[in-house]
Amino acid sequence: MLSHGQRPRVQLGHHVATIEFAQKHLDPALAPTFDLFDRMRRKRNISFYDIAIISELEAKDAVQAAESYLRVVAADIQTRIP
Repeated sequence: MLSHGQRPRVQLGHHVATIEFAQKHLDPALAPTFDLFDRMRRKRNISFYDIAIISELEAKDAVQAAESYLRVVAADIQTRIP
């Protein structure tokens, strides 16, 4: 978001706003990744505010998805650096 001149606000809903921003500015083919991140966000909220168990496999998959996503974002930023 910062590379587009915007920054997320620290308020309720900022995680959703970040996902929505990415959906608008990155490749539409990443839609499954954004769906995954939204599911992970919702499960994190349940585990943080209520009772939910996140398995080791889910955690490893989340890390792999995040690493893949970071590579996409880094490549996108590189296309806009003069």
